[in-house]
Amino acid sequence: MTRSRALMIAEIALLLGLNVHEAISRFILHGPRPGEVFYFSSGVVIGALALLRRRYPERTGQLAAVAVAISLLCSGVGGLAEPAARLAGDCETLALMLLIGACCHRLPPIEAGALAVVGGFAMVIAPVSRYSGDQAALTIAVFWAILWGVGVAVGLILRDGAARREEALAAARNRERLALARELHDLVAHHITGVVVSAQAAQVVLADGTEQKLLGDIEQAGSEALAAVRRMVGVLRSPDDAPAVIAGGLVESVQSVVDGNVILRMAPGLAELAVAPETVSTVHRVLLESLTNVRKHAPDARQVTVAVTAEDRLLRVEIRNDGLTRTRRTAGGYGLIGMGERIDALGGTLTAGPYGERSWQVLAQLPLSKETS
Repeated sequence: MTRSRALMIAEIALLLGLNVHEAISRFILHGPRPGEVFYFSSGVVIGALALLRRRYPERTGQLAAVAVAISLLCSGVGGLAEPAARLAGDCETLALMLLIGACCHRLPPIEAGALAVVGGFAMVIAPVSRYSGDQAALTIAVFWAILWGVGVAVGLILRDGAARREEALAAARNRERLALARELHDLVAHHITGVVVSAQAAQVVLADGTEQKLLGDIEQAGSEALAAVRRMVGVLRSPDDAPAVIAGGLVESVQSVVDGNVILRMAPGLAELAVAPETVSTVHRVLLESLTNVRKHAPDARQVTVAVTAEDRLLRVEIRNDGLTRTRRTAGGYGLIGMGERIDALGGTLTAGPYGERSWQVLAQLPLSKETS
């Protein structure tokens, strides 16, 4: 069992236990008092919102805002109505603490700070507004304020840990890029240079021979390969300063892989789009790997579609085929795993999996350069 699943089970058990305890205390051992049903219902709803933050982490801010609004609404109604006699609300308080901690962990600083302040106010004002404002209510308010501080502190600790992990990962990737750049420069470029020099020397020796044109082609190909290697070395050493190129090569790269049996859909204007050379090569590799997998795993496919579009500063490459067999359950083999790592290093994403009932989809999204509009 993973740590995330264990924490989720613990939260469910704790919130459910607090709700059951409050239900027994409010409605079985004692008769319900004015407003207590309303308070209990709000605690159940806010607890459910706290659990949903694990299922929808990208909506943590919206879930927290709704929970805080419900809590403030209950406190406002409690201030107008007759105060309840028994202090309660542990489930609601715990749920708000979890949501506020998640906000401090995941959201941008301004949004997280605003929700933390408003959430803290909702937690502190609840016992004073809903219940008799005696010494016991003030004590509970102080205790809930401490719980709010614990939630904020835990969220900030998790946020700092995530930032440190990102920095360590970026540093490791930078070390790998520099090591690869050194190998390309010291080994690959050296050998290609040797090929070019040998071709040039052979042209001098065989100046009048029939092999002259062939040697010229070898020299040109070697010079282009050497320039590409040097450009890649520069990209690996300074990825943020990598120059963009006019990627007529993107269109040519896609067309070189796609054969006549594949439906190709390309957005207009791709030939004039500024795309980095490593992005072009990555698109080529993803298409080659995906179409190879189609022939290997879906030989009965009747329709294979490749769509290349650019929107929102993202280059989207989508490969879709029918003829999916029931035995294929995984998202490709080691080839696509390697492509996923390469795309992740460029700041993109790669997803592969079933699409509909009998189709398979590979979707690569790669960031375009800042100059691209």
